[in-house]
Amino acid sequence: MYALRELLADALAALVGTHRARQGGVLDAWPDVVGEARARHARPIGIRGYTLVVAADHPAVYYELGLQRTSLIEALNARAGGQVIREIQLTMRPLGAGAVAFRTGDERT
Repeated sequence: MYALRELLADALAALVGTHRARQGGVLDAWPDVVGEARARHARPIGIRGYTLVVAADHPAVYYELGLQRTSLIEALNARAGGQVIREIQLTMRPLGAGAVAFRTGDERT
């Protein structure tokens, strides 16, 4: 018997392609990889090419994530099942409701 998560992952891959499905896996894994406390103060706001863009609203979390970039990239890629992220770009901004625009894809802006 298949788990619902496996079926949804397969369906998503079929609809949008494997790379974009893996990008979704990175975004889903974020709270587990960074932990609940950091996830409350830092959220992924999108993926541009192979760069994960993360907004943080607290300077200490921003600093910690900057120090842990390499291990975060490795952990996120492991959870996604392939190399989806090569870099993490951090930005400071409020994370209130509606303050963070979410976008994925290979568009470069």
